[in-house]
Amino acid sequence: MFIRRYAPFILLNILISAAVVLAILYLWEQNKEEQEQVATATSLAATAPVATAAAMATALAPPPPTAAPEQVVHVVQSGDTLGAIAQKYGVPWEDIATYNSLVNPNRLDVGDELVIPIGGIPTETPEPSPTPTPAEPPTPIATEPPAAGEVRLIIREIVGVGDLDSETVVIVNEGSRGVQLADWQLHDDHGNVYTFKVHFLFGDGVNLMLHSRSGDDTTSDLYWGLNAPAWQPGETATLRDADGTARATFTIP
Repeated sequence: MFIRRYAPFILLNILISAAVVLAILYLWEQNKEEQEQVATATSLAATAPVATAAAMATALAPPPPTAAPEQVVHVVQSGDTLGAIAQKYGVPWEDIATYNSLVNPNRLDVGDELVIPIGGIPTETPEPSPTPTPAEPPTPIATEPPAAGEVRLIIREIVGVGDLDSETVVIVNEGSRGVQLADWQLHDDHGNVYTFKVHFLFGDGVNLMLHSRSGDDTTSDLYWGLNAPAWQPGETATLRDADGTARATFTIP
């Protein structure tokens, strides 16, 4: 009788207690999830700069060096051909021939060692060429005028080379005074010699013409009296004074 009377109250009390426990558990789970979300966000924020810095370092790092192609040494056996060796290693026969500097790819000697450039022939990085130093133009040497009383004779040219009628040696006195040419001599490369007689050559650019043919001498023209031309291309004429000292030379172009 007592249990039946109070059974509804006991059941209601049990339901209320269960509801309170469930509510407390729900609130506790919600609070736990919020704490976990906050902790995760904090961890991500802390690690983001590190990850970004690591990514930037990886992007800026130089690429790893390319590994050199593998090289295998093959010892030529009896019956080997370059084509068979190339097929064996899967390498073009042209690469094997080029890499080993084979003059005749069709000839292989037993015992020869061939380097097989597996992966291709490596390309050498050319060394930078040194920057050429600009050449400085040579300093011109000033031509000094002849000193007073200096003897300076030159053979200016030889015209009409090979033609007896027009062949002439042009001698110029560039000195400041005249020169007595007695016993001076003009030599060629073949032993021909012309000896000057008593002849005065004025200075300051005065010319003297020595003709190979015959003729009558004047103050400006002398004649060698030859029967054939004296000069030829490439020959050198040498003018020597009475003491045998070379005073002037001229090489015919």
